Amino acid sequence: MKAGSLDNWLDAWGYLQDADSLHRPGKVPGDHPYAREIDDLLDPKGDIQARAVFDVDGVPTVCFLSNNARLQKHAILDGIRERIWNQNLISIVLIIDKGSASALPVSARLAQPVDLSRQHAGALTPFSSADVQSGTVFNDRPEWFAAENRVDQVLLRSLKAMVDILQKQGLSKTDAQLLMAQVMFVSYLEHRGIIGDQYRADHEVGQLNALVECKDLPGIVKLLRQLKQDFNGDLLEPGERLDRFWKGLTTATLDSLHGFLKHDDLQSGQKSFWQYNFRFIPVELISGIYESFLSEDKKEVGAFYTPRHLAMLAVDLAFEGSADPLSERVYDGACGSGILLTTAFRRLVGYAQGRKGKALSFSERVELLERSMFGSDLNLSACRVTAFSLYLSVLEGLAPADLATLAAQGKAKLPKLVGKNLRGGEVAGDFFDKANPHARHPTCTIFLSNPPWVEPPKKITLTSDTWAKAERVDLPRRNTAAAFVFRAKHCLVPSGKVCFILPVSLLAAPSSKNFVRDLLDRYRVEKLINFGDVRKLLFSSARQPTLVMVATPRSPDQLAPARDEQIDYWTPKADVSLAFGRLTIHGADRSRIRAQSIAYSNELLTTLFWGNSHDASMISQLRMKGTLGALLRNDGWSSMKGFHVKDSSVEAPASSEPLAGMKFLDANSFSSVGSILAPEVLTPFPAAKWPTVARIPATLLQAFSVPRIVLTDGMSTDRRVCAAYSSERFCFTSSIGTITAPAGEDGLLRFMAFYLQSDLARYFLLMTAYQVAFERERVSLSDLKSLPFVAPDKHRDPKLARAIIKKLTVLLGAIESRSSVLHESMYQAKQQEAEGLLADYFELTSKQRARIEEISTLVIDSVQPGTISDLNTALHRRPTGQDVQNYGSALSSELKEWQQASGGVGSIDSDLVFNVSGARGPIGVVRMTPDLSTQSRVDTIESDSAVLALVEELRNNDLLPAGWGESLYVMGDVIVRRGNTIYLVKPFISRFWMTGSAQRDAERIVRYTRALEH
Repeated sequence: MKAGSLDNWLDAWGYLQDADSLHRPGKVPGDHPYAREIDDLLDPKGDIQARAVFDVDGVPTVCFLSNNARLQKHAILDGIRERIWNQNLISIVLIIDKGSASALPVSARLAQPVDLSRQHAGALTPFSSADVQSGTVFNDRPEWFAAENRVDQVLLRSLKAMVDILQKQGLSKTDAQLLMAQVMFVSYLEHRGIIGDQYRADHEVGQLNALVECKDLPGIVKLLRQLKQDFNGDLLEPGERLDRFWKGLTTATLDSLHGFLKHDDLQSGQKSFWQYNFRFIPVELISGIYESFLSEDKKEVGAFYTPRHLAMLAVDLAFEGSADPLSERVYDGACGSGILLTTAFRRLVGYAQGRKGKALSFSERVELLERSMFGSDLNLSACRVTAFSLYLSVLEGLAPADLATLAAQGKAKLPKLVGKNLRGGEVAGDFFDKANPHARHPTCTIFLSNPPWVEPPKKITLTSDTWAKAERVDLPRRNTAAAFVFRAKHCLVPSGKVCFILPVSLLAAPSSKNFVRDLLDRYRVEKLINFGDVRKLLFSSARQPTLVMVATPRSPDQLAPARDEQIDYWTPKADVSLAFGRLTIHGADRSRIRAQSIAYSNELLTTLFWGNSHDASMISQLRMKGTLGALLRNDGWSSMKGFHVKDSSVEAPASSEPLAGMKFLDANSFSSVGSILAPEVLTPFPAAKWPTVARIPATLLQAFSVPRIVLTDGMSTDRRVCAAYSSERFCFTSSIGTITAPAGEDGLLRFMAFYLQSDLARYFLLMTAYQVAFERERVSLSDLKSLPFVAPDKHRDPKLARAIIKKLTVLLGAIESRSSVLHESMYQAKQQEAEGLLADYFELTSKQRARIEEISTLVIDSVQPGTISDLNTALHRRPTGQDVQNYGSALSSELKEWQQASGGVGSIDSDLVFNVSGARGPIGVVRMTPDLSTQSRVDTIESDSAVLALVEELRNNDLLPAGWGESLYVMGDVIVRRGNTIYLVKPFISRFWMTGSAQRDAERIVRYTRALEH
């Protein structure tokens, strides 16, 4: 097919407009993070021979092939898809002919092609640039992108199964993992052609799979020893122990290993979807797979593997702003399987080759490796795997024939890394031990690490604890990662940089306030990227979300943040980009925070994740009037937990006889309709099961018999506090807490119970409670005590406050008095009225009420999705016409307030132009123009042609900033100015068109225009 035909398709689909993301043969930038993989795809003499590759946010996503005679053969097309699948990058293959095209997924082997007509191809049609960039294509065909079919998951399953088999034969898990690392390394050498027929003939050795198939164990050992002699390396020589294990493998085990080598599914015995091939699998992907493979052991020490796309981001940030990347010395004090070091080294190879204008030789790569990459780990086996990953990086891209020649000349020996660049073991590999030479002196320029997140039990003392005590450093919850952060400064040159992957709790949890202050005294934090919303998608087994921190050490003469010092705070949210293996950070998720503000209150990191400065201001103002905790400190008020069944500190348990006549509330059975406790959850006290309990204080016994609020630590599925009012006599264990009031305040208790499980409390907790926002559906009493609440006698209008309490109490009492069968329907009918009374009590403005409602209806149900499929919520769908109108009105109102505050006059007219329903990758454009009239105008226009015309106008006038034009549907939120007109362009999904978005957008627009003026 001629180039013109391909360009016609690319132009029709909108790909030509995204020139920086569209790659052609021979034109891939050398510093592109995936330059090697893209070049392999585009190589005219290669196995794939793609005509073009399109990346989204830097990640290759679409591969374009010409429908020539070669592709007419089904087996050849399948082979091409299989090779692409092994790269673990491309998601969609588009096969182009002059007048027709077909689309196929990479992972779903049996999927039928989608036939496409040139006549119906457009910028907003299926498989267009907009369709791919926005992720709409995933929503239409989620089965095409199932994560379990990706090469990393297939290979990981096979590795785990093979290690299980080796363990059953008697190998330790460590030895089994090392044996499989040897298998993967030799497979890599063979698949890449480095060990070919000539090499085997010259040295009289066999091919690994053939040796395994015929059970030639001496032949396997001979092959490994020959490779050790020619290539060196820390993994190749079996050694006495592994030599014995190889020779001791049973026939059945060798059959399973043969199955692994020929890509059988070892769990089912069937062929895998595609066959993995180490010739095409990228090196850092192999490292990432192996790190995931080892992570099960590392969980006990708080370590988790680093996903490939997170490693790429961390390396980007680590080298960002470097004057000379090739002069950097990178150190990872907890290197694991080496994915960060491997990714960093491959990046340096790319820099070096780009500067040189040609590929580095073997010796040049070895020299670069030895001078630039350093690591240590308590796990010596992990260091060997790091060496394995780095060796693959050295060999990657080198011509097999050249390597064979070097090997024959004895010049292809891989460097000894373990014991030199890489230090492993409980002494030399301990980052906190003086015997670790890499941590002893300030020699590294970049400290890049995902350290262990362990918080050890009281009875266990780690070397990080000993170091911290000696240095008089306070570690929150004795978290080892905190010690790594402080210790890293000691081995960093004064002009160096740290890039850490940390648990969010280390900076955002309430118990980390002192750590944050100490951190800001020692480092100038440049950037924090909080991945709290994608915890379950990035680290499926981690209890805590992750955060990336970039910082530089403070000079000795600066002991604290300056007044004007600011931190870039990025808060990416879960979206379909993760289905394509990329992390997307939209413009709306980027803000700046004063470092001193974080030092004063790290709660801001929680508030500004889903909220903005307006939310922080509202919460602060309401707290100034009073909090629930302040109320509970008054006479007659109390909060406590129920009884403990057992307590090791109690020598003489108390008889449970005082409880025997009471009903009992089991925390696991807690159920309520709103704040009304379900009567059926109360059961007789299990006196026979618990003849004694730890203790029953008199105050607790009294609390069981008076009107009260009962609540659990857990939350309901819609993230409401499990709180209810009851005046009935019953008892409960310490899994349930209670709040009691002075006599005569039953109505206030009922009012407070409704407040605790209301939309207003949901809003406050999402904005202020770390665990609710980032970890699990759990709320502590301390979280509740920080909630705004003003007692009626301290209310601005006490009479009005009491009247509202009485009205809400009557409303709830009327529901409670009816049959429990009717509670649900009656409550739903009155809930909106009750929420309105609560808002009246707090004297919320109409803007504040609208903000709380949108957080409750749009955001809360979408927090921390467990799977990509869970993204199908209102927050990620198309906004309604009323939503857009509300956004426009809020934006105009906010800009008007900014205008008046700065002494301006007139109004601002806004045109909101957005794609019609059904458009692929819809976007919206806000066009704002100043006007001398006093009344602002907001018009909405639903038109594909109008949107395209505005975007083209901005493109043609070079008004889209560099890097935005090609990822308009991904990044969004670009603000540009032309004359007196301001344009704001962003994806047309509800998340970006809320009133809270309008508040943030107004602030960003003001900052943007002021920056232009200066």
